[in-house]
Amino acid sequence: MSQKTQQTIHIVVTSHGTDNPHGQQLIHDLRGDLERMSAQQFPGQLLWHEAYVDVQEPRLESVIAALPEGEPAVVLPLLVSDGVHTTDDIAQAVASRPGTLAAPPLGPLPELAQVLAQRAAGHLEKDTLVIVAAAGTRLEVGQNQVENLAEQVAGLLEREVLVGYCAGAQPRIVELVGGAAGRPVLVLSALLADGYFQQKLSSTGADVVTSPLLPDVMITQCFLVRLQKALQEGLFMSPDDELLTR
Repeated sequence: MSQKTQQTIHIVVTSHGTDNPHGQQLIHDLRGDLERMSAQQFPGQLLWHEAYVDVQEPRLESVIAALPEGEPAVVLPLLVSDGVHTTDDIAQAVASRPGTLAAPPLGPLPELAQVLAQRAAGHLEKDTLVIVAAAGTRLEVGQNQVENLAEQVAGLLEREVLVGYCAGAQPRIVELVGGAAGRPVLVLSALLADGYFQQKLSSTGADVVTSPLLPDVMITQCFLVRLQKALQEGLFMSPDDELLTR
């Protein structure tokens, strides 16, 4: 390894925020798990920060503004798909500070599809209606990501898988469940943590609603995949996962 000084890189993990105490703890624990697992996989001078785009403090723009000048930063969205929080809130925060970039949300990662498919195991009957449930966004790019994710789950389960949204897009999950015409319904939650939308899923009348994605070590690993790619694209990490020096 080079004898040059290893640069400090700030990792700003950024979630939507929730007023659900359990959901808040899950997100906080995820940040700690990310820090611990990243130290094992690509050790280096990574400094971790929590931030939120809504509901909770500290807000992302404040955390970004307080970072030391001249030290690179990566915003890691703790989000499943793109939406206004990535294209507006996070994009604006990144643009406000030189040397700052953003990783993408989870999107249709194959590892995420595998997690959802595994959670379907044991709940599938011959005529079970399977629905991947997402929070929802008005942005087509985010909807496409969820649909791609559901297509991968369908391939793994070898059966049709629908997509339903809690808000912001159609079809709504409650409508899909209500139109099941007597078929058993399995709702695979693609929500990150407990909160308002997870409660909405539980009230749809579906026969089975899976827990939100957290806590799950595989979900933590999915976010590390996104971080690793961002570090490489920002030229902060070599292709063999070594954080670069300056």
